[in-house]
Amino acid sequence: MTDPASRRPVDSGHTGGFREFASHSAGAVVLVCGLFFLLAFMYLGGTADPQSHARHIPVAVVDEDRGASLETPIGPRQLDVGTQITAGLLQNNDWTRIRLHVVDAAAAEEGLRDGSYFGAVRMPPDLSQRVVELVEAAATEGGDRGEPPAPARITLEYSPRVSIVSGQVMQTMAEAIRTSFHDRMGSTILSDSRLLAEAEGRTVGAAAALALGDPVRVDVVAWNPLPDGVSNASLPMFYALIVVLAGFTGAMIISALLDARLGFIPLEIGPLALNVHVAPFGRLQTLVRKWVVTAVTAPLVSGLTLLVADIVGLTGYDPWDMFWFSNLVIVAVGVCAHTIIAAIGNAGLLVNLVLFVVLGIPTSGGATPTQMLPPVFVTIGSFQPMHQAYLGLRSIMFFDSSWEAGLGHAVWVLSGWAVAGIVLGIAVTLAYERMGMRRQAVAERVPAGRRSGGGRSGGVVGVADAPAAGLGEPGEVVEGDPAHRV
Repeated sequence: MTDPASRRPVDSGHTGGFREFASHSAGAVVLVCGLFFLLAFMYLGGTADPQSHARHIPVAVVDEDRGASLETPIGPRQLDVGTQITAGLLQNNDWTRIRLHVVDAAAAEEGLRDGSYFGAVRMPPDLSQRVVELVEAAATEGGDRGEPPAPARITLEYSPRVSIVSGQVMQTMAEAIRTSFHDRMGSTILSDSRLLAEAEGRTVGAAAALALGDPVRVDVVAWNPLPDGVSNASLPMFYALIVVLAGFTGAMIISALLDARLGFIPLEIGPLALNVHVAPFGRLQTLVRKWVVTAVTAPLVSGLTLLVADIVGLTGYDPWDMFWFSNLVIVAVGVCAHTIIAAIGNAGLLVNLVLFVVLGIPTSGGATPTQMLPPVFVTIGSFQPMHQAYLGLRSIMFFDSSWEAGLGHAVWVLSGWAVAGIVLGIAVTLAYERMGMRRQAVAERVPAGRRSGGGRSGGVVGVADAPAAGLGEPGEVVEGDPAHRV
């Protein structure tokens, strides 16, 4: 036991003046301002103008048009409308924003099925034949009846399962196709129809001429609409947020409660402070206990989240896949969060907040697709657990758990986080213990007259990180100001 004289009150020299207040508060002010500057930059910078950051948005172009022959007074003329439209798309495309892929129907379907394409431009086999029929109808019937011939059609499909902006992207392309075709072929087709009409002593009526100026109708439709009970394509992002918070926030709760139950910190409930004195565990033992509690909690939280999803009517996914993947996210994030706290102490709470939430949500790709985020956001998101959680959950909810739709990549990256957290956690805690910096419960110094017997104090319990030779037994009062423990 230490000498009783060592337990007498020590004058701290604190005056409570402005200079002391400023010196104590400066760090907190700087941290809060820095955190919210980063928060504002991430949330506003990634969502203010996504169109200006759009790049390489993948769209399939499928040209199945077989072409057709138009008989004119000066001889037959071959029409290939599909080729004309494709050429116009490729020539006028802004390649920094839209990445067109000219593929066959099977490749386009596969790309839509695994989320590789935002949408597809489909030109049917009879496209040119329909245009020929329109020209001939306008020349032979349109002038007499004044009825506009039925237009030919091409279809633009967008995948609402890939992104909430896919429909907007394809609507923009539809306008470009209409403009391009009108400029390239509208006047030529109208001229051909008038030649045919003059050869038969007819004229092309005003309504027919108007229809021939825009002979191809562009329909924008959803490919594989969202499942029943889901009208928001961002739903996987919100589900990902739940499981990431379960790992991150759950780790903070578990860490604080276990530290209190092991006597490293007081358990404060309102004005009460519960001080528990137990035989101290080593750093590694404590960290492993926290990992185990997180692993036990993960399936419970995953199951409860699935229960809520069932209650609100979500359908269209495999519950088992949702369950095991949610477990993976929670464990991976929780393991790493515990390791960070074990490595740097209370500062780990702020680091975890920045790492898993502040940097995670705006780079996830759920609210704004990756192709419309600033490049620095894409770089951050490539290793972010939130982005991986979004990709995996989107694949499970919208793409039949396709490994190619992002689930495979997410599993590998999240598994890497979990393994890295375990390895680093073991390495850091063992290194601290070999340096003699064992984590022990130490009672705060109080005046000798107020100290109760049995080695217990009326003060709160603090945590000491110091060589074992400099510490007393658990619950013993140690010389020195608790605020300056090594």
